[in-house]
Amino acid sequence: MKQIFKHALVALDQSDASDIIVNCLNHFRQFGTQKFTLFTSLSDSYPGGLDSENRRKRYQDQLLEFKRKLEPFDIEVDTDVWMKPNAYAPTQILKAAKEYGTGYIIIANRGFNRLREFLLGSTATELLQRCDLPVYLINLSVTDDKDAEARKLYSAISCRDSLQHILHPTDFSPTANRAFEVLLQLSKGKSDKITLLHVQASGRPGVDDPEQLREFDKKDRKTLTGLKMNLQESGISNIDIRIEHGSPVRQILDTAEASGASMLILGSQGRGYVSDLFLGGVSLQVIRKSSIPVLTIPAKRD
Repeated sequence: MKQIFKHALVALDQSDASDIIVNCLNHFRQFGTQKFTLFTSLSDSYPGGLDSENRRKRYQDQLLEFKRKLEPFDIEVDTDVWMKPNAYAPTQILKAAKEYGTGYIIIANRGFNRLREFLLGSTATELLQRCDLPVYLINLSVTDDKDAEARKLYSAISCRDSLQHILHPTDFSPTANRAFEVLLQLSKGKSDKITLLHVQASGRPGVDDPEQLREFDKKDRKTLTGLKMNLQESGISNIDIRIEHGSPVRQILDTAEASGASMLILGSQGRGYVSDLFLGGVSLQVIRKSSIPVLTIPAKRD
């Protein structure tokens, strides 16, 4: 697989989440990233008006301020604001990524907390359902302050530690294999540990039969061992193989927490792929509920 991480489109809505993203961009140099395009999409209700131009300038000035923060790290940075009537941010982000020739997209995903069920995620979720590029999601949480004014966004896991311990859930589908190729590319010489996980999903034909389940486990462990050997050949020695049973979403999230994983790399659809849907149910739920960064790798599309 070619080097796809040299140039990233960074989607910013210029909320508090944008500050968190910009503050961690320096760490993406470990991905091989050499250039960022900082991008904001705005919907213009009154095209051509003075208020529209002032609003666009305000957002562009903020992107330039973000660019100045990155100057000490010797990274090439471009900025752009697209303001269009009735603009739909996920579509505009994807169009901009293609126009600027970026290899992947970085975006924040605001998730769950005790007091408010689901804060955002819509832009990230809608983007993922349309995107044919890898997407790195910085999953953000919100403090549980009873006073709404006091609540703050925060990142549970720093992007700096993304490659330290990678959890790779796989169902051995072609898309999962594409994600494994990215795992090989990113982890070489940079990761301390990798966990390879396969879940025997509840409801799969045969998993209720103990004898057949043992055969599944034996066959899938052999496949995981083959993946482990590929990683070992690239110089990684600390590799854990795990086969779990039950709900794939629950097992992935529980394994991430129990193992102390710093990032998930997974295909954005699996065996249950439907031709007009980019993102499978398992991937979507994991992304929504994960507290650690997730790198999604899309299926190869015709």
